[in-house]
Amino acid sequence: MPGCHKVLGGLAAGIIETCPDKHDSDPLLAAQHELEEECHLAGGTWHRLTDEGVAVSMDKYVQTKITAYLVIDAIRVDDPRPLDEEEEIEIVRGVTIDEIMRMVRGGDMNLVGAWASLLALQKLRDLGEIE
Repeated sequence: MPGCHKVLGGLAAGIIETCPDKHDSDPLLAAQHELEEECHLAGGTWHRLTDEGVAVSMDKYVQTKITAYLVIDAIRVDDPRPLDEEEEIEIVRGVTIDEIMRMVRGGDMNLVGAWASLLALQKLRDLGEIE
């Protein structure tokens, strides 16, 4: 993570690129593109983790707003969209719930990733996918 000058765990994340309008100002389309670029995954069933029409303010100092999603049953993509040139990402698969919680509590994941992880875990419980 360039801001904190550390390697941290995280989730696929990005911004809606409007110049050129790569994502048509659509947060779901942006999320789908980022998942393919950063995790080499596509498809699946998508669940919005924030209320419809709501984008959550990242913090009090920036105008960045966040819309979080969970995707279930995505499939691997053999020829994914390329990473942005400043990105250096290692894909880690098979991370357990306990490992996610250790990362969240131990500061080994940024705040946005931790927040989205907790929302995703609750959604998985609501869907009966985990206990």
